[in-house]
Amino acid sequence: MKLLLLVGLAAYLVFAFVKFNRSKDNTVCNKVSVVITDKERANFVSEEDIKQILKDAKISPEGKKMADVRLLSIKRAVDGHQFVLHSTCYSRPDGEVVIEVSQKLPVLRVMPAVGEGYYIDADGNKIKHVNYPADVIVVTGNVNYNKNKKFLTTFAQIIQQDEFWSDMIEQINVTPDGKIELAPRLGDHIVALGKPQDIGLKLSHLKTFYEKVINEVGWNKYSRISLEYNNQVVCTKRDVS
Repeated sequence: MKLLLLVGLAAYLVFAFVKFNRSKDNTVCNKVSVVITDKERANFVSEEDIKQILKDAKISPEGKKMADVRLLSIKRAVDGHQFVLHSTCYSRPDGEVVIEVSQKLPVLRVMPAVGEGYYIDADGNKIKHVNYPADVIVVTGNVNYNKNKKFLTTFAQIIQQDEFWSDMIEQINVTPDGKIELAPRLGDHIVALGKPQDIGLKLSHLKTFYEKVINEVGWNKYSRISLEYNNQVVCTKRDVS
């Protein structure tokens, strides 16, 4: 009896596999759906953009047999768009091809003293200047992408991963001698980080200082907070005269 059941199950599986593949061979792609998963945050990529990419690459699946649709080729073409962070492509049994897209979102807006402005994403990649309504942190001063890419990437990743710094930092400034200054959203003071080294460690010390000291003495007690020296926080009191 068990043997008969096993033989019957195997026969059914073979039948279902063949039927599925024949069905797939005969099904024609009748719809391409593009889903921008984070469109409420930005509009760098549109459904029209994605469909145009497929059309230009001559790989649009619509009207083709599903057996001839190359999902990997579609994904590669879509991922080539400068504002696409990641895409997922899959098909449905009814002949629909779905393309889900997440966008590269700016984390920093660089407005250098010399040259055109641009954005930096969470991976430190440079994004051409675009109209972006979000309130991202601004980097100003003597900043050069090729020279300062490492520290820009470090800041972008910290800001992306730590909501405290995303909310706290309003502006990053690079002085003529290459040192880093921060202007926080809360408190009327400047934070001097010194040379663009050990950024994560310095911000960790600053966060501890905010939590243990500034919360006690007040956010406007100091005009300048310096972390230029190893494991030291040096403060300049505000002149109230």
